[in-house]
Amino acid sequence: METPSSFIQKTAQYVRKKIYGDAGGQDWYHTERVWRMAAQLQALEGGNLRLIELAALLHDVGDYKHYNFNEAKGTLALRAIMDILEIDEESQKRLREIINETQYNSRETTVPSTIEGKIIQDADWLDSLGALGIARTFAMGGQLNRVIHDPNRRPRNNLSKEAYQRKKNEGTSFNHFYEKTLNLPALMNTKTGRAIAESRAQYLKQFMDEFLAEWLGER
Repeated sequence: METPSSFIQKTAQYVRKKIYGDAGGQDWYHTERVWRMAAQLQALEGGNLRLIELAALLHDVGDYKHYNFNEAKGTLALRAIMDILEIDEESQKRLREIINETQYNSRETTVPSTIEGKIIQDADWLDSLGALGIARTFAMGGQLNRVIHDPNRRPRNNLSKEAYQRKKNEGTSFNHFYEKTLNLPALMNTKTGRAIAESRAQYLKQFMDEFLAEWLGER
């Protein structure tokens, strides 16, 4: 009989094969970090560990960015993978709810309705902050053919979900920090996640100050 631990490991192995080598910052190592962080948050904040681990492992396999920004295709891909893994229907329903509620959609972002969703959202967003978040932002920018910085382009505030999803390359990678990343600490759901986010945001702010100083030739 398959144990919960062996099933989680089987899921991890399958997901790794599906997304290993992605060059835009949503690769297997991102998923692994979210998985690890989600387990750490669960130990302090509670929630169903099995659902949290599965949601962490599956949270990006149906991401619309992998399917030419088509959310319907992403949903079908997620369902197909859960079927292949033989996840029961009730768990599939709960996992879809968790994953759908944790997406960042600019001004249309929602607060997850369950502790499991809140933990996944925090764990995923924490990987957008700090040194790793900086690296991932520029990696995704390159994948989207988005410029690094343009002083003549102002940050786009209060974007709709549609604009945020489909017009990523109209902004700049540097402005993405203003448009999304620096907003994340205030949106964290858990006390633990918020403390980590605030620390990582301070590092990001220091980087941004250095970046602008070097851009202007001041250092």
